[in-house]
Amino acid sequence: MTHKSSQGETGIIQRYFAPLAEHTPGAFGLSDDAGLIATKDGMELVLTVDMIVEDVHFLPNSDPGDIAYKALSVNVSDLCAKGAEASVYLLSIALSGTPDPNWLKKLSEGFADAQTDFDCTLLGGDTVHTTGPVTLSVTAAGFVPKGRMVHRTGAREGDRVYVTGTIGDAALGLAFLQGAGAEFLSAEQGEHLSGRHKRPQPCLRAIPVVRAYANAAMDISDGLLGDFAKLCAASKLGGFINSADVPLSDAAAHWLAKDPDRLGDIVTGGDDYEVLMCIPEKKIPAFERDCVSAGLQISSIGCIASRSEGVRALDNEGDTLEFKHPSYDHF
Repeated sequence: MTHKSSQGETGIIQRYFAPLAEHTPGAFGLSDDAGLIATKDGMELVLTVDMIVEDVHFLPNSDPGDIAYKALSVNVSDLCAKGAEASVYLLSIALSGTPDPNWLKKLSEGFADAQTDFDCTLLGGDTVHTTGPVTLSVTAAGFVPKGRMVHRTGAREGDRVYVTGTIGDAALGLAFLQGAGAEFLSAEQGEHLSGRHKRPQPCLRAIPVVRAYANAAMDISDGLLGDFAKLCAASKLGGFINSADVPLSDAAAHWLAKDPDRLGDIVTGGDDYEVLMCIPEKKIPAFERDCVSAGLQISSIGCIASRSEGVRALDNEGDTLEFKHPSYDHF
């Protein structure tokens, strides 16, 4: 990591980030220019990278602990959808102005919380100055049994489409933080939704069932409908989602009942970090049984179809719903 400030480059690394790596074999106390990952017999290493940017993925006044937690969470979520268990991560940070020691302390505490929750540790990284917004980039690595990584490309016609958890909370949470919905929601409901935006929880419990049952899977980051379309395109197939079957939290359902136009935010807004899975019909009984045993909330929301049928979201009458933007798009 390289960044000059009043604290000094080495001081920043050793004070705030080296403690995150003290239990990482191959991190060398962040004293070297590279880290080392020992592979495991019969396992393969899965790598993923995601960036989060101020005023795009988090609000400028966000708590730095929440920023850190989200930065690691969104990467671990990718690994979950591949059937991989997180092991280590690399962290790159672009900071504007002179780093504030209190801000850095809270940032490192957020990463420590996430490491504990996701059972992974820091391997290394880089720190630089920027004249632009604060940006964090995390590259996460996790292990999966050899040949068991689950891709987007494996869906088959007739597969049932399942999703974990609830959808739309984070998008509504962002809207709530920006001033919407207060007239509809209790303080507890608003706190639930905003919490899902600030500190998303990757679905660790899904890892074994993804490996065992899914023909294809991906995490939902840019919006349920848009990410479903990406999965269908990768598998060269079509499919449909029944909007009435999309699982909602009590808070989201309450807001939607008061303001039906929020359906678009729920199914296209993104930041859910739940797992979308395509399960073959013959495996469904065992899949659902194992999900119950694991305490994993799942919902059947649609089906994979032929490519000629396209990718559609359906209303209660079976008619196709149209949305201006099917998912979040940076450009």
